[in-house]
Amino acid sequence: MRRFAAVAAGFFVALAFTGNAPAQQIVAKYSTPTINDVVHDGMKALKERIEKRIGDKIKIDIYPASQLGAIPRVVEGAQLGTIELVSVPAEFLVGLDSRFGVISAPGVFENRMHGFQTLHDPEFKKAYWVLGQNKGIQFFSVQCNAEAITIMRKPIHKLEDLSGLKIRTFPTALEREAYKRIGATVAPMPLDEVMPGLQQGVIDGAKGGSSVYVGMKAYSVVKYLVRTKDTLVCPVHFASKTWWDKLPNDVREVIVEEADKNDLENQKHSIEGDDGAMKTWVANGGEIDELNADDQKKLHEMMETVGETAYANDPPALEMYRLMVKLAAKYRGKS
Repeated sequence: MRRFAAVAAGFFVALAFTGNAPAQQIVAKYSTPTINDVVHDGMKALKERIEKRIGDKIKIDIYPASQLGAIPRVVEGAQLGTIELVSVPAEFLVGLDSRFGVISAPGVFENRMHGFQTLHDPEFKKAYWVLGQNKGIQFFSVQCNAEAITIMRKPIHKLEDLSGLKIRTFPTALEREAYKRIGATVAPMPLDEVMPGLQQGVIDGAKGGSSVYVGMKAYSVVKYLVRTKDTLVCPVHFASKTWWDKLPNDVREVIVEEADKNDLENQKHSIEGDDGAMKTWVANGGEIDELNADDQKKLHEMMETVGETAYANDPPALEMYRLMVKLAAKYRGKS
């Protein structure tokens, strides 16, 4: 009996390592600095799409509101392979490659769908989406979820009202050049630092997307929102390259296929969500300021050459910026 038990035990141990054993489930942590906004909604929709296609083979856990750490930390986590999936504005990747920052160039896109079409152009994907592969990250999704707005501690009625203010922006050469032209000081910072910064008066305002700040209930901290209509917020979604390369081919294919479908669906949803966020801002006691036609024209003229100036001493970034401008012209008037 002892001999039979030993043989049986050996058989079951061997069986555990054969193809007859259940496959180990893939678990992926998916991080974003936002919560209850169009980005978060899109992540939940993508999770549902992928899990529906693959079943129990994969489980995606979403961590909104910087639960896994501030933006720089989660980017590092993806590079190290400790965080599998991440969404952030691409501008926060300029420490890896300055070319990531080109997509926030002012005056290039007519609207959100125009930006989406340009960034999904095959030529742009071939040049831009691959930038992080030698830095430990793998792009699989890009969206232009929002018109860039600025929430403020005081009302802004004229372009000159922005002069002398300290604004939270994204950490790029483009942002520094753009705000220098209107006389403002830039203060790049992760999203989780914005509300304390506004409450303490460290900054006078913060650039971002309306649905992001409504999701964070920023209207309980500041009252004013200004629309300058000059640029977009286009978050990117990427995987840890270490993790990505170890995935079965069929899993990678499903993620790419479903992300492509989800990008378009969430892009359409984001237009409604962004507009709805503006209404929610007002419904909660906030005010929305817009520049008059003369100031809007003046701002557009000021921003026309920002990209060329910002990247004058950075040939690779200048080349990427010019490619984006060229492709944007192809889609102008078609969104």
